[in-house]
Amino acid sequence: MDTDKMNKILAKQNELGERWEYDGEGTNKARLTRFSFGDNKKSSIVVCEDGISKTVSKDEIGSGYSIENDGKVLLTVYEPEFEDYEITRSTSKETITRKTVDGIKVSLSEGKKKFIRNSKHAVITLKISDGLLFGLGSHEEGYRCLNGIDLPLYQENLKISIPFFVSTAGFACLVDNNSYMRFDNTETSVVKIYVDCADHLDMYLFAGELDEIHKAYRSLTGITPMMPKWALGYAQSKERYENAKELLDVVQKYRDLQVPLDLIVQDWQYWEGGLWGQKSFDKSRYADIDKVIDKIHALGAHVMISIWPNMDGNGPDQKEFLEKGLMLGDGSVYDVFNADARDVYWQQAYEGLFKYGIDAWWCDSSEPYDANWEGEVRPDKELRTKKAVNEYKKYVDDADVNVYSLYHSMGIYEHQRQASGKRVLNLTRSGYAGQHRYATVTWSGDISASWETLEKQVYILQNYTICGEAYWNSDIGAFFVKRGSQWFWNGEYDRGCEDDAYKELYVRWLQFAGFTTLMRSHGTDTPREIWNFGEPGTVYFDAIKKAIELRYTLLPFFYSMAAKVTFEGIMPVKPLAFSFPEDKGALEAFDEYMYGNEVLVCPITAKGVTEKDIYLPKGLWYDLYTKKSYEGGRNIKISVDLEHIPVFIKAGAILPTVEVMQYTDERKDAPYKVLAFSGADGSFDLYDDAGDGYDYESGEYSLIHIEYDDKKHSIKQEQLGKDKYAHEVVFEIIK
Repeated sequence: MDTDKMNKILAKQNELGERWEYDGEGTNKARLTRFSFGDNKKSSIVVCEDGISKTVSKDEIGSGYSIENDGKVLLTVYEPEFEDYEITRSTSKETITRKTVDGIKVSLSEGKKKFIRNSKHAVITLKISDGLLFGLGSHEEGYRCLNGIDLPLYQENLKISIPFFVSTAGFACLVDNNSYMRFDNTETSVVKIYVDCADHLDMYLFAGELDEIHKAYRSLTGITPMMPKWALGYAQSKERYENAKELLDVVQKYRDLQVPLDLIVQDWQYWEGGLWGQKSFDKSRYADIDKVIDKIHALGAHVMISIWPNMDGNGPDQKEFLEKGLMLGDGSVYDVFNADARDVYWQQAYEGLFKYGIDAWWCDSSEPYDANWEGEVRPDKELRTKKAVNEYKKYVDDADVNVYSLYHSMGIYEHQRQASGKRVLNLTRSGYAGQHRYATVTWSGDISASWETLEKQVYILQNYTICGEAYWNSDIGAFFVKRGSQWFWNGEYDRGCEDDAYKELYVRWLQFAGFTTLMRSHGTDTPREIWNFGEPGTVYFDAIKKAIELRYTLLPFFYSMAAKVTFEGIMPVKPLAFSFPEDKGALEAFDEYMYGNEVLVCPITAKGVTEKDIYLPKGLWYDLYTKKSYEGGRNIKISVDLEHIPVFIKAGAILPTVEVMQYTDERKDAPYKVLAFSGADGSFDLYDDAGDGYDYESGEYSLIHIEYDDKKHSIKQEQLGKDKYAHEVVFEIIK
């Protein structure tokens, strides 16, 4: 890392509202071309500022405009097709209130349509070179890759659409448009992108290696802030804790059992009964909540709380929005596109919640209109898409159907930065391109417990992260565990954690989650705290504890990877196809992924596994647990027990570790043990800072550059940051 340069960039971003601008010093090797297709009267909310791309107008495309790299045509862009249409909106004022699994939902009935304005539909056609395609966000189908699929891009529970995809052929595409879109690769070597409302329509094409593409994406869309270090610890949640005492008791019991924990999560309905979405505590159940939170903090844990964009019951928050005319047309969801509404929302959240010591936000239902979250039969794709998009269009302009969450996240981030020195952490169920700059972590929504669903999470993680949006996770053990009457309530374990079959699934899910952004247990139907899976010394309890302890052992690695996201824009998770592009076997190993350049993660996604076939890419690899070495470029079969999922470390890797603590900053000066894996040269940037606050933006951090020389079996280190954050380091070479 170039620390001087990064300090300037971070300091520049520190002033709220100032857009990050590429400084033109040539650190970005990805060739970037911008195609301007719309009238672009409205400024982009996705792109902060474009100072690096070559711009091509639609008049310059002619019979086709080709993007090349090293003399090879990667793709060809054709002039878009446009079709005029009229934007209309219902004139109905009749509201329908529904009590759903996802809370109270209010919608307008259908009525006569009134004309709003004229716009255009668009179709962009790309002819692409051969390669695997990844990206477009988080979708419940769990596609291994995007080749050959037709995918609607809109927002709802179980679906986060991001208009960005990458090819192993060495290119990527970002469509800068906020409306409903559709991706179609059903024709070989052709991608068609259908754009519903093309008022503002730019397309950015990147050519280069994946890391360079992500750096270019970052230069367009902004820097991902550092998350607080404690966010990388274990998080306990469920639907739901019902009073303040329960929150404190859970944290205390983890401490008594000596099982690490950093975060306790308060789900919905902490408000007074009937006042849906009210951002204040029911005093009868959460009396002296500030003192309870102080006690939780004294135990080394933090508190996250769920907040919602929709309100019902005519509570104080809803009344204020209605009186000020800051609701959307249903009178229930606040108008996030209005800056005054975002101000009011934050002030309510601050006065009712944040000032009592809340540490993090859980912005649930941040895609507030979900027309499909009901019924016994899953709607087919076309009907589901039509219902979802049309529901949004009752209240939101066609041009902004996909970006409610982006504006919502912006409001939370910018206001907290003004009000507090705490780092912002926002767990949110929806997302869009550029949302990462507002300190968000997304998750895959209210999924159901099955081995098939767990397997899909592995694919979703890779497709989401490759979009340049670094942080994603899933509910450990799935949200729905039992089978209900609705199509989405489709778990396979009616006895919950009393069923050993579910306990096995839960353990494997937890182990996978240890190599995602948040290690967060959450769901309904059955409790999730570790003591519900057995007592100390029993198989499932011990397996859960070991998985959590492994996460804490690797904390210096995970935090250093988070720093690479912030300082360099490099994504923490990569499909093997991008890490080993010349390895044909890696192109087919979708169920494995790299965390950084060092760690190969092989989740277990089937029941009763005692042996697993694993593809090791070319090179030398080490088993994380036994340190046994294996020559790669082949499939191997290894024995598997319940306490571990296969994890391998690449030769030349430098892996920092620390002793297990009960919370992330229990011993701030704990020494690090750094493992260097022989067989190749390697380097690593070991990062640390205060763990919270934004002083790192002014250069307050430690950065130790470590190099391993395999021929000499020697290690050297260089301190590039502040000594006060550095740890004593003990090295061990693994041979």
